[in-house]
Amino acid sequence: MKSINVTLESMTVNGEDVPLLSADLVVVRRTETDRLDWECIAFTLLVEPFPQEPCFLEMVDVVESRTLSGPALVVRSDHNRHVFRGGGELSGLTTEDGLESET
Repeated sequence: MKSINVTLESMTVNGEDVPLLSADLVVVRRTETDRLDWECIAFTLLVEPFPQEPCFLEMVDVVESRTLSGPALVVRSDHNRHVFRGGGELSGLTTEDGLESET
């Protein structure tokens, strides 16, 4: 299993800016599948909870200022804690992330 943890500088949900306090993106490649698993955990200033439904995330990496994006599902959301589970392809990764498939 290979994984990376990316600290986020900013993010949008369905094109709307989210007032972040902190956020992390975790991406995992498991040996038993070609698909990447990813999840974003965000802590925000007080906002309306996101409905538990599909959404689209755009996230900016604090270190490299690159944009990572993809469809996700809202797993849990209250006024300042939010968990998004990747629901498809995550764009913006590079070979330097070390998550390429072994096959």
